[in-house]
Amino acid sequence: MYYKSDWDKAKENLTAFWKGEDIDRPLMAVFAPRTDGSAQFPELQHGPWTGNMKDFSDDDTAAIEKWWTDPEENLKRMKFWFENTYFGGEAIPATYVNWGASAAAAFFGSVPGFRKNSVWYSNIIENWETWKWEFDEEHNKWWKIIWDITVHLSENAKGNFLVGMPEFGNAADNLSLMRGMDNLAMDCFECSGEIGKAIEFMDAHWIRLHEKLYQFLLPVNEGGGVLPWMSLWAPGRIDQLACDFSTIISPDTFKKIFVQDIETMGSWMEYGMYHLDGKTCMRNMLDTLLTIDCIKAIEFTPGAGAPPTLTEEYIPRYKRILESGRRLYLLAAPDEVQPLCEALPSKGLFLCSFAPSRREADIMIENTYRWSKH
Repeated sequence: MYYKSDWDKAKENLTAFWKGEDIDRPLMAVFAPRTDGSAQFPELQHGPWTGNMKDFSDDDTAAIEKWWTDPEENLKRMKFWFENTYFGGEAIPATYVNWGASAAAAFFGSVPGFRKNSVWYSNIIENWETWKWEFDEEHNKWWKIIWDITVHLSENAKGNFLVGMPEFGNAADNLSLMRGMDNLAMDCFECSGEIGKAIEFMDAHWIRLHEKLYQFLLPVNEGGGVLPWMSLWAPGRIDQLACDFSTIISPDTFKKIFVQDIETMGSWMEYGMYHLDGKTCMRNMLDTLLTIDCIKAIEFTPGAGAPPTLTEEYIPRYKRILESGRRLYLLAAPDEVQPLCEALPSKGLFLCSFAPSRREADIMIENTYRWSKH
């Protein structure tokens, strides 16, 4: 692979990770500038999404929308990122359509608002009694744009990089945008049947579109699937499972209404990766998540304003995840890598970090062999 000369070894390690094998260190994705003169990107893997947006006027809505929706614009900035980034360890050059975490809300009527650093989706469900669920794949503007970008990226990959699934989001979080978070929270008590119908409708299309994309991208992705924002490849179907909305509801409501969303999405994939967002979700929902068979791995993001990844109160929960036989994925600052290696078993652990140079990235990865707890 042009942008990752050691791809064969990384693929071997990633396969071992999913098989539950130990490679004598945690898997490590470490991003760094490719050379001393390379463009500098923000920490971790978020570089491509800042691009040159600072050069646009906030009022130039046409240019901003083109930046998000034009296939060639997407390809250009991805290639610029690849050309300037060193993908150390198991980090992979992978891209996808990133319109935030809930792009599928656009398919069902929530018009995306493209801004310089984000995409927002409008509240559109005012009354469940008058709301009708519709999705016409052949004529839906936003699906067609996402498909066209994905096709363009894949046609230009040519063995140089991987192309993952667009991030469609899950039914719960998409509904929290389309209905409004507070309204949806009340609906859990007053209109749970309508929420259930919505989940069934949205999940059916989620699965169908994912299978179409997966089959189309198989030749580009070395016969497997890619979860790009985590820089994660698997030898089969993989995608993100999540329910960020669960942070404002009780564990009982989560189990009663939204676990079905996770299980239905998870039934499509062999390698379900759950995105556990925030300290509250970790505290309230982990017990339930560890009973859901389709969740094969859990990624934990502490969230804004919360204690960082390396925090003593999290360590017992990290261990519980690994002891359950699941994999654990953590975004770790460079100074967190050694203590996390020393505190947690290496088997099933994936750490994603960054370094100021290629040399320091390689040193960090090499050091994990002696830091690791086996």
